[in-house]
Amino acid sequence: MNAGIELTLAASGGAPDTPAFAILPAGARRGVVVIHEIFGRTPEIDRVVERFAAAGYAAVAPDLFHRGKFACLRDVFRAMKTGEGVSAQQGRNARAWLCEQAGLAPEHVGLIGFCFGGGYALSAGRGWGAVSANYAHLPSRKAMERIGPVIACYGARDRTLAKAPDQLRARLASMGHEDSEVHVFDAGHSFLTDGKPRLIQKFMPMGFGDYPEARDDAWTRIFAFFEKQLC
Repeated sequence: MNAGIELTLAASGGAPDTPAFAILPAGARRGVVVIHEIFGRTPEIDRVVERFAAAGYAAVAPDLFHRGKFACLRDVFRAMKTGEGVSAQQGRNARAWLCEQAGLAPEHVGLIGFCFGGGYALSAGRGWGAVSANYAHLPSRKAMERIGPVIACYGARDRTLAKAPDQLRARLASMGHEDSEVHVFDAGHSFLTDGKPRLIQKFMPMGFGDYPEARDDAWTRIFAFFEKQLC
């Protein structure tokens, strides 16, 4: 597998310079922009980039918190109402860089996010080839207008998002997204990645733990969805 690249995405469209981590396999026909959890860019997010690269995807993970977590959170929460903002543009800038470097068309690039990043993916997914939103809170309907095909994954043991899967199914159905999928697995929050802080594991009813069968099943479905939608 190609080595990872540490880079800075150039400021564009009102978004600032943005540090990122990427892997560009030779001959990649699809790409993905990876949006991190609330903890920012961590080793487990780099491993998501590596997972996609091992499957032949050109992948990049922008660090949205480089300008300060508070500023980014404020912007993303605003984007959950409108679908626009600095952070949404940072994702588009990452896609533009990926397309230029790997020779991809924008419609062959997907967007995936986890927790905080899952909400981001639903908010900023307008015009993307495919969107994978994992354990995500729902943004406004306006923010989701013209979103690309969606696959969403939730853990049944995560009580903080117990209503979200049905709410998202209803939202997508009302928007005519017959090609989208919402899955619930026998797992807790953040089951697709690892590295959860012990304090949160102990005090929040999110069902943290290691769920290898659910993780493998979910990733299989995500890759199948992306391969179908990004062809």
